[in-house]
Amino acid sequence: MRRIDVPIVALGCISLVVSSGDWAAAQDRSSAEQQVVVATVGGQPIYQSNVDRLMEKVSRGQKINPAALPVLRAQVLSEIVDRRLVLAYARRKKSVASPAEVDAALAELKSKLKSQGRSLEGFLEEQSVTRADLRRQITWNLTWEKYLARYVTDARLQTHFKDHRREFDGSRVSVSHILLRPTAGDGPEVIADLVERARAIRREIGSGKLSFAEAAGKYSAGPSGQNGGRLGFIARRGAMVETFSRAAFALEPGQVSQPVTTRFGVHLIRCDQIEAGSRQWAAVRPQLQKALARELLDRLARVQQRHTPVKFTGKAAYFKPGTRELAVPSRA
Repeated sequence: MRRIDVPIVALGCISLVVSSGDWAAAQDRSSAEQQVVVATVGGQPIYQSNVDRLMEKVSRGQKINPAALPVLRAQVLSEIVDRRLVLAYARRKKSVASPAEVDAALAELKSKLKSQGRSLEGFLEEQSVTRADLRRQITWNLTWEKYLARYVTDARLQTHFKDHRREFDGSRVSVSHILLRPTAGDGPEVIADLVERARAIRREIGSGKLSFAEAAGKYSAGPSGQNGGRLGFIARRGAMVETFSRAAFALEPGQVSQPVTTRFGVHLIRCDQIEAGSRQWAAVRPQLQKALARELLDRLARVQQRHTPVKFTGKAAYFKPGTRELAVPSRA
């Protein structure tokens, strides 16, 4: 195993946490085929196939540079681990959905499918899951909905909006960036080299040896490099990939980010200007709800880590717990 220190960036896939549709295809399933175990949570295995299925949901058919895949796979694995930890927390607190509640939800699903001229067996085949998988999925949905109903209150939504106003009020940020892009055929280890190179460039900029615009012209593989790296104004959501936008909106004018890894490569981002928005919290309730769901998931997972051991087998990329180190399988 080679350990790579890279910034951990959020997947921006909280919908995968709160949406039953996306998670339904990413659950554990028993199989006669041998599957590679990539991690265990409380002794229960997470298989490579679990990560692969969720990766398909996250990427949604988008082209991803192969060299960036280890970071994204590690992020997906972290999502699955966190969900397992939250379920373990719910069981420990005796707040997990009961078998009777699961039976009722399953009966409701059967009735709905029947009204559509479909069968439960056909549904399971479409989703590539077993009956046991489906029960686990329903258990998660019901349990998580209860937690969200208690946690995501109007008071918390307003407080979160106040504390993170720029992310939700329609503000725009003018940014420049330097992109270090892996080339075709590069292995996963190249990301570590690009991160270190980006840090060196950032030190050059910080020391005054080069301006950001000069560094962009000299080092950036992006087309904006010849224009000083300038991308112009971006909104918090939609224009750029989530990891890029999240990092950009955390900056103050003139500040340069630490290296940020996306599917395109490794970026240094500078905030050039902030244009304040005017939206109020009620207008962005869905986004705030997702943000609080993410906050709750992270909080409960951290608490449960003290009670449920998480182990990684080294068969797939993962983030070393409590650090920003990315460990990737050796190529031997």
